Amino acid sequence: MKRTPTLTTSRAAEIWTEMLWFRRELYADHDFFKMPEVWETLCEDIEHWSINTYKSNQLEDYKRKAGVIAFGDRVTLTADEKLLENAWKGCKLSNFILAHELGHLALNHHARSAVTKNFQLFAGPNGMSNIPPTVEELETNFAAVFFQCGSTLEDARWTALQLANRAFSDVNYVKKAQAMVRLEVFKRELWLKRQAHPRVIL
Repeated sequence: MKRTPTLTTSRAAEIWTEMLWFRRELYADHDFFKMPEVWETLCEDIEHWSINTYKSNQLEDYKRKAGVIAFGDRVTLTADEKLLENAWKGCKLSNFILAHELGHLALNHHARSAVTKNFQLFAGPNGMSNIPPTVEELETNFAAVFFQCGSTLEDARWTALQLANRAFSDVNYVKKAQAMVRLEVFKRELWLKRQAHPRVIL
């Protein structure tokens, strides 16, 4: 039986720190956004980043695909045009898929291979579900929700559903991320990392 991938608290804290920094380069903590806006901004600001779209005959949202390939300084997001359209309309799944692809880049997963990274859903006893088959995919799911929701995950006034609706994210992963970042052991790990790598103020 294949083991379910897990994240250590230390690695989760690293991903949280990385994605929060990345998010703050683009948005204020109180801002929310749709992922096509993020991708368009990045492609306008960074040379050699681009978006390619294609038409597919898929009718179900969960079958629509997006993938990223990175080679050197070239980054290309290839996405079903209907997925992008749905993301602009606020579809949480479509936005989460696009955030997932950005997570692969932010975590530098492409340094390990030049293959296209694709978000995947898997058939289970209760229908389609997002069960990551590898630690890399699990990391990227958390990176996606950390980026979409940011520090609001720490705010106990938000329910998972409220925040997922506001951030156009996956409800289940918002719930998991909220629980994670509020753990004392997680906060302790962040504190230890800050002590080990203090910021230099000039």
